[in-house]
Amino acid sequence: MNIPRHDWPRALATQSTKQIAAVLNEIAAHWTISPVQLPQTGLAMLQLRDSAFNDPYFLGEIPLASAWVNVRTEDNLDYQGAAQLMDDDREKIEALALCDAVLAHRLPGWLALYQLVEIGMAELTKEQNLRNAMLAKTRVDFALLTATEHDDD
Repeated sequence: MNIPRHDWPRALATQSTKQIAAVLNEIAAHWTISPVQLPQTGLAMLQLRDSAFNDPYFLGEIPLASAWVNVRTEDNLDYQGAAQLMDDDREKIEALALCDAVLAHRLPGWLALYQLVEIGMAELTKEQNLRNAMLAKTRVDFALLTATEHDDD
C-alpha cells in the first residue's frame, strides 16, 4: 500500500456511492457496524490567519461531513475507522469511514477497496495534470513584456 491513509477518502470519493456500497456489502455482510460518534454533515467555517498581524479571520463556509465507526467482525474483534470530507453526503461519509476501518486494519476484502483507491488516485492525478497544463498555458513572462516596450520606442 503506497497511497497514504490521509488520501484514501479523497480517492474513494471519486467513485460512486453505489460502487463503494457494492464492495462493502460483499465484505461486511456479517459484521456489526455502529457509530462511535454520530455522523455529521453541514457547514464549517474556514478560518485563516492574517500574515501581517497573525489575527484570525473567517474566509467563508465549506461543506463538511464526518463519520467515525466501530466494526465488529465475526470473531468479535473491534476495529475503528473514520473519515472527513468536504461534502454533504451522509451515506457516502459513513461508507468512507467503514472503508477506512477495512483498509487500515487490512480486514478481509481490503484489496478490493484498495483497487478503488488506486483508481481514484489515478483519476485525481489525471485531473491535477490537466489543471497544471491549463495553468502553464496562462503563465505570463513579464520579462518579455518589458523587452517589447523598449522595442516600440
